[in-house]
Amino acid sequence: MVFAIPYQTYIPLPFDSGEEHKDHEAVLSMVPIHIVTHASQLPKEFLFPSSKNHLIVGFDCEGVQLCHYGTLCIMQLAFLDAIYLVDVIQGGEKLMKACKPALESSFITKVIHDCKRDSEKYLCYGLTIMNNIMQALYFHFGIKLHNVMDTQIAYSLIEKQRGRRRSSDNPISFIALLADPNYCGAI
Repeated sequence: MVFAIPYQTYIPLPFDSGEEHKDHEAVLSMVPIHIVTHASQLPKEFLFPSSKNHLIVGFDCEGVQLCHYGTLCIMQLAFLDAIYLVDVIQGGEKLMKACKPALESSFITKVIHDCKRDSEKYLCYGLTIMNNIMQALYFHFGIKLHNVMDTQIAYSLIEKQRGRRRSSDNPISFIALLADPNYCGAI
């Protein structure tokens, strides 16, 4: 499925004046959503990581029984100005091979919420403890994900430093984290 122009959706973008914005609609901007089936559809600064251009990218993956034997279907990448839905099924190994330098780069921070919740962690071939996303990337495409920032872990560490502990059986959802005025307060 190929689209001539990217989808568009409204998402809140940071308002950087330091003041609260009176017109909420003005803070919402049109952000293109690109369906990616070929590496040329991704930003060059992502495909060719550089120490001169550090990036922060929202990151998540979706699949069927996502793990060592499952199927990785979609890789989601959120940049400040666009969202890229990487169609791993259509683009295949060639597309993922092009993404490998970025996913392994220490110059690109991949931000994900509650990576461990996607799976039960377990020992794989005595290498290390990996979650399903890391397993799928590693076992299917030889990608060793680096420089990941998990917002669930960050939240837990900050709460622990503040003397408040949340049960590991009841992790904070991404929506609750966004709504919490102590953190994002965006909702």
